[in-house]
Amino acid sequence: MTTNGKSQVVLLGILVGVASISGPTVLAGQEGSFSFQVRGGASVPVLDFRDQDQGWEGGADSGVSFAMGFNFPIPGPTGGHLGFSQHRFGCDSSTCPEGEKWVSTGFDVAVRLVVGTGRLRPWLQGGLHTQQLEARMWDGPEVAEVTSNVGFGFEAGGGLLVQIGPRMSLSPGLRFGSGKVPFSEHPALRVQYLIADFGLVLGF
Repeated sequence: MTTNGKSQVVLLGILVGVASISGPTVLAGQEGSFSFQVRGGASVPVLDFRDQDQGWEGGADSGVSFAMGFNFPIPGPTGGHLGFSQHRFGCDSSTCPEGEKWVSTGFDVAVRLVVGTGRLRPWLQGGLHTQQLEARMWDGPEVAEVTSNVGFGFEAGGGLLVQIGPRMSLSPGLRFGSGKVPFSEHPALRVQYLIADFGLVLGF
């Protein structure tokens, strides 16, 4: 098993362990039977996008992030999450034309815990995250479209649910993502980043 795979297993094991110890009176998996959330914020690379000494992509800078998804109950005190996200990162001017971005699009399958039943409740979430990177990059004097194959990694983090209505909450959060993204004609890139964002959660 790779280091990335071991990290995912450890993370999910911790989350499930917390759920089993705490019990259903402490953990409420969802805002309602089901809920929908929309999130927006900043994406900040922890390291430049590179794998070992391969740095063909140049540096990476902060950008914007958008995500949306459904939360739903699963057996026990935990909940599940299925989502879609797009994170944008600045691309080094020596690699991309001025103003161009790395665009990372992916899907999430995660375990979600919401702690307590009050108006202010912490939440934790972690699981599998897919990634596909796209960019417009210099190829000599020309500009070429570069699209990766689908890579796999994880995202994990937490935040707060601030209830503002019977089935509506605001949700600031912070999460860490890591993955390896393969390319057909370039070395694979190791992508690590932080997402600081703010969400609106609607239960139904």
